[in-house]
Amino acid sequence: MATKWHIQGDYVLACNCDYGCPCNFNARPTMGFCQGAVSFKVSQGAYGGVKLDGLTAAVAVKWPGAIHEGNGVAAIFIDKSASPKQRDALAKIVSGEAGGAPWAIFATTWTHVLGPYFEDIEIKVAGKDSVVSVGERLRCVFQPIRNPVTKVEALPKVVLPQGFVAHELDQYTLKEFWVHASPELQFAHPGKCGELAKIKWQGP
Repeated sequence: MATKWHIQGDYVLACNCDYGCPCNFNARPTMGFCQGAVSFKVSQGAYGGVKLDGLTAAVAVKWPGAIHEGNGVAAIFIDKSASPKQRDALAKIVSGEAGGAPWAIFATTWTHVLGPYFEDIEIKVAGKDSVVSVGERLRCVFQPIRNPVTKVEALPKVVLPQGFVAHELDQYTLKEFWVHASPELQFAHPGKCGELAKIKWQGP
């Protein structure tokens, strides 16, 4: 019997699309390809009898076209402070092996997976001041989207009633965003799309 799991917490996305990310609306990515990183921090969660509260994980990934067209290369990063059982649980969830959305869906679009790597992962969820650092492999720093004329901060939100990752995503832009996961997986996209969301995932 498959092991049941659930995760509630905070989700942080940084990608190369313009604000709002057309992928949220089943449209082509802004640049015709997708390069990004998603991170999450568990407030409450478990994989079977293994508690996941307080742990973090991240995935850096690139696709040559739209996500659903596949051929993605992904690198999985797991919280270095996790116990061996917790590491195994998070790796199974994020790789899609454990089943359940969103990871079992994303995993079908990856043809090459690197890791899991065990790193110091710091996730600060603080609106326009949010920051994610994964060792020396990944970093994103948020800043507010501003009106180009008045410079007043904008506070847009994407609402996706049928979203399989999250239902509401607060929109920001990126003061800093780079990935150096491996020679084949490195990029930088400052000034592009940043998103924050509350998540509630489960599987299989």
